[in-house]
Amino acid sequence: MKLEKQATEISVGKERRKYVVGLLIAIVAVNGFLALVTDSDISFVFYDLVRLAIVGGATMLSLIVFAKQGYKGLFGRAYTALAAGLIMYLAAEATWSYYEIVLNEESPFPSLADAFYLAGYAGFGYHQFSLYKFYGKGIKKFAYYVVIPSVTILAYLYLQSLVSLYDLTNQEDLLPVALSVTYPLLDSVIFIPAILIILNSWKGQLTFIPWVFVSWVLSGTADILFGYSSVPEFEWIFPAVTMIYNAAYLCMATGLLWYLGFFLSEKRKVLRS
Repeated sequence: MKLEKQATEISVGKERRKYVVGLLIAIVAVNGFLALVTDSDISFVFYDLVRLAIVGGATMLSLIVFAKQGYKGLFGRAYTALAAGLIMYLAAEATWSYYEIVLNEESPFPSLADAFYLAGYAGFGYHQFSLYKFYGKGIKKFAYYVVIPSVTILAYLYLQSLVSLYDLTNQEDLLPVALSVTYPLLDSVIFIPAILIILNSWKGQLTFIPWVFVSWVLSGTADILFGYSSVPEFEWIFPAVTMIYNAAYLCMATGLLWYLGFFLSEKRKVLRS
């Protein structure tokens, strides 16, 4: 049994490298294609459809996890919440695409899509904090003293800089400002357990690469940049924002594939024996 376990651990290491390489290739391929069409008059169509396809794939994988695992137990509830969050994000991306492609409204912000995006935080937040109870065991106090103040200071500096870019005397700017502030505030709350889990991730063979948590850090970074891209003089960074979102969603999908392949397979039983 011990030899079988060692052989499985070696297999897991090889599979993990394949996942990393596959993820990097997917990110380069998808974003490389979008970089080629950036100057096209219909580049927004490619941006929307690619992002919608990736989120749709991640959502489908989360539903497969739910079908295999159910909703009971810590992991069952956490991944059910993750699926609920992804469904909201899929609805948000579909709504955004509808505004841009069908209604011909470029960068519809604010819009109904924001309601779905914000609703998705409930599921994502529950997933993050639930799994933090499991993956956060043994985190050194020093990590808390560094991560929490750092995230708080960065959030404050971001909000200060963002508010200074808007004309708050203009009533039309109030809702965009409110949303641009709300997203990074919610992100910063979820950043803390995500970063702490990433820092603590090397302790487990199967959790060495905390895909979903890395995904959330990328997504939060994209949200921060999106706040700037909503200001006319910074619109030029929007293509980069889309590419970071794509990387985040691909990382999420990879995490769900990893979870299906190892946490919900016979290999996990061997590793735990």
